[in-house]
Amino acid sequence: VEKFDPERGFRFSTYATWWIRQTIERALMNQTRTIRLPIHVVKELNIYLRTARELSQKLDHEPTAEEIAAQLDIPVEDVSKMLRLNERISSVDTPIGGDGEKALLDIIP
Repeated sequence: VEKFDPERGFRFSTYATWWIRQTIERALMNQTRTIRLPIHVVKELNIYLRTARELSQKLDHEPTAEEIAAQLDIPVEDVSKMLRLNERISSVDTPIGGDGEKALLDIIP
């Protein structure tokens, strides 16, 4: 509100909408992951994931890192590195096995 300048010819609602949306996106990027990633990394990862979803629909299979890299015209190593950041994280207290009596922590040496 303090930075809004009506002299620039924009309506306040237009100005406020952008800032509200940006604040919500930042909060989601900072709080939805178990391990926080920097904002610029999350934005880049989202580009890769969006491309992977689009390719998946077009190719009727999950795209490989090579296919994503070719679509984005970037090195495969960069895609592989970013996709590793999106892997699922498990708690050491996660039950394992069919009976669920042991936790992951019980089998880690």
